[in-house]
Amino acid sequence: MSILSLPFLLLTAGAGAACWLTPGKARRITVLLANLVFLAFLVSRILDVIYVLVLFAWTWGFALLIEKKKTKGITALGIAVPVLGLVLCKYAGFFVGAGWVMPLGVSFYSFKAVSYLADVSQGKLSARDPISVFDYLIFFPVFTAGPINRAEPFFAELEGPWQFDYADQKKGFVQAMLGCFEKLVIADQLAVGVRAYLDPKLTGWYTVFGVLLYAFQIYVDFDAYSNVAIGAARLLGFHIDRNFHTPYLSLTIPEFWRRWHISLSSWLRDYVYIPLGGSRRGTLRRIVNVLITFLVSGLWHGSTAVFAVWGLGHGILSLLETPLQKALKNHKGLRVLSPVLILVNFALVSLLWIFFRSATMAEAFGIFARMGQVSGLPALSYEAAGITLNEQTWLLILLGVVFVTDVLRYFFDMNELLAKQFILVRWLVYAALILIAIVFGVYGPGFHPEDFIYVTF
Repeated sequence: MSILSLPFLLLTAGAGAACWLTPGKARRITVLLANLVFLAFLVSRILDVIYVLVLFAWTWGFALLIEKKKTKGITALGIAVPVLGLVLCKYAGFFVGAGWVMPLGVSFYSFKAVSYLADVSQGKLSARDPISVFDYLIFFPVFTAGPINRAEPFFAELEGPWQFDYADQKKGFVQAMLGCFEKLVIADQLAVGVRAYLDPKLTGWYTVFGVLLYAFQIYVDFDAYSNVAIGAARLLGFHIDRNFHTPYLSLTIPEFWRRWHISLSSWLRDYVYIPLGGSRRGTLRRIVNVLITFLVSGLWHGSTAVFAVWGLGHGILSLLETPLQKALKNHKGLRVLSPVLILVNFALVSLLWIFFRSATMAEAFGIFARMGQVSGLPALSYEAAGITLNEQTWLLILLGVVFVTDVLRYFFDMNELLAKQFILVRWLVYAALILIAIVFGVYGPGFHPEDFIYVTF
């Protein structure tokens, strides 16, 4: 079920209303029923449903065992199963052929299972009953592609008192709607440009522009998904932290990862980097730990060599830029270089996205080779790219919109800022967004809104 589909919309609206009408702790049952309805929509992928149910049973049972026994061996066994299951799901395609379809959402709920078991082992959480664990692992707004919400705040809201708050509900609705706007109007229009300008027949500045468009496409696409998921969760009374915070305005790679896919990067920090020893065991060990963590990040996204290179590339750059990060922190005067550092950092991230997008190393190096054929001043012909002048103009406008809104989001919470405006101004903005979505949105026959980039991970 796509989060942009009518069934998802109806499920969210129905579950939200039911949650606020259900008294006390019985709301856990309401969330449970909503999650079961969501799984029922996956009945065509029955193996996916069976797998997540088996993993749920394992996670619930082993959390109780870990809490009772508190031995490293039991904890390791409990965590090993979701980890090995994820590895098998990721790499099974190598053995069964191209027809293998990875279980939907497995990368996200597997990490949630691991963090829950680890938190119980460390005494941060008490083991929960099966209903609460089920609600956490299979929470439908974030099931398919995250964010990877943590167990402790989720259980606090699931099991605590609920009080209807109209202003909070409105913020959730607006955030979800803005996510839909990002996807239909911006991300999918950028996707059209990416396909046009990264055509293998084009070289030079065309390829460079295609790489630039892809950097913005993947950002807006995943930010859109996160906003819809977070907004939908808020309508059910759950507050999930933002997953992106203007990552392309980062000065360094370490800062980029504090702003990009925040739920994943913080998860890797807490459950991979720190358990490995973090930076507590000397410089050499820190280097190894950083590289392992980024390699895990790469392989979490995909099982091919390009993802390993993408992850390790970020790890190497992060290590190289650590002295710069410290210098920026200790010498505020260096901030005058911020515009240059932002551009350099964005260029490095965009180049690494080439590996992320490519199916093979040969394809990635082919893009690099075509980029290397630039000559003279930047010049692009929309006709050579196979698009119209209007389409190219719209692409440039969208890039400008993303840049301007990101600068604003760097300083303000846009949802809060909009909520503070006079009611007429707010509704004029809402009406304008709806009109733009109707006129410029990508939808209709042949369009599949479930094609979010991160759904494939």
